Amino acid sequence: MIPDKVFKNLEHVYKDYTKYSNGQELEQGYKPDCVLKKNNQFVILESENNSSRKMYIGGMIKAAHFLQNEKFGILIYVIKHRNNTKPISIANHLRKYFEWIKDKTNLQEIYVIDTDNYFTNDKVLALDCEDFNLNSFKV
Repeated sequence: MIPDKVFKNLEHVYKDYTKYSNGQELEQGYKPDCVLKKNNQFVILESENNSSRKMYIGGMIKAAHFLQNEKFGILIYVIKHRNNTKPISIANHLRKYFEWIKDKTNLQEIYVIDTDNYFTNDKVLALDCEDFNLNSFKV
């Protein structure tokens, strides 16, 4: 588990994006843990230790609402693996809801990765590296 305060202050790396937000409110009621930005492209990162599937759907809907008009981006869930909450099962659960909202948003992709694969030895995995693609599950 990555404590919320620690996750928000990690050096998340994706291409030449810069940190845009680390827990601040982006729009009313929406405070993702970390957001990277390059022009109108966003990478939204959420660290979740919860096993409630409703919470994952809610986070996806909020990201989809934020990514409208001129804003485009991806959502990445970094989750704590549990017996009833595996990255692949969360990705599979989100798939039908993502398909349902896909034509209403500029949310382009969603990934789910286990905390232990994303953050090891006090280092984070670059979001555009081969190891991220091998260890994450795309919705």
